[in-house]
Amino acid sequence: MTNLVSRILLAILLIPLSVILYVPLGVVLSERLPSEFAILWMHIFGGSFIVLYWLALWHRSVLWTGWRKGMTLLAGVGCLVAGAALGLYMSVMIPYGHEPAIFMGGLLVIVLWLVVSVLLWRETAAERAERIRQAGGEVLFCPRCGYNMTGLYESRCPECGTRFTLDQLFAAQHQSGLEEAGVPTEDTTK
Repeated sequence: MTNLVSRILLAILLIPLSVILYVPLGVVLSERLPSEFAILWMHIFGGSFIVLYWLALWHRSVLWTGWRKGMTLLAGVGCLVAGAALGLYMSVMIPYGHEPAIFMGGLLVIVLWLVVSVLLWRETAAERAERIRQAGGEVLFCPRCGYNMTGLYESRCPECGTRFTLDQLFAAQHQSGLEEAGVPTEDTTK
């Protein structure tokens, strides 16, 4: 089993593990605290577990640039603000007390964090190309749209649908390699 498959399976296990943590935690806290505070602390402990689990699971596979670190912190604060806003809105609009509002606000923070972190931490095409280059592999891009065609079994780009001969693909790669090295080509001198 590859590392990626293992991480995906562990990510799927996050849901039942969270339920196993949340239910007993909620029972214990509700016996000791008023219900609003019990729900709030349940989300603080449970949410912290989820965030730390998620970070531990994926931190080695993410290229942590300065931008990505800053956006991750900003996204965490944004998720907290969104959850608090939903909780406040629901506490004003729903006449059933504060418990549903606190519960839904905390749930929004956690779900939003997971979605935003997936979007922020995913590998860009340039990062993938650089990773393949560093591993010693050749990277093959579509001359028309720039799609990474490395590892494909045919010379048709799945992104734009354009078909190429092998000569066209190799010529385009050679030309882009010369451009990266600063050597003028026919297309750049026109």
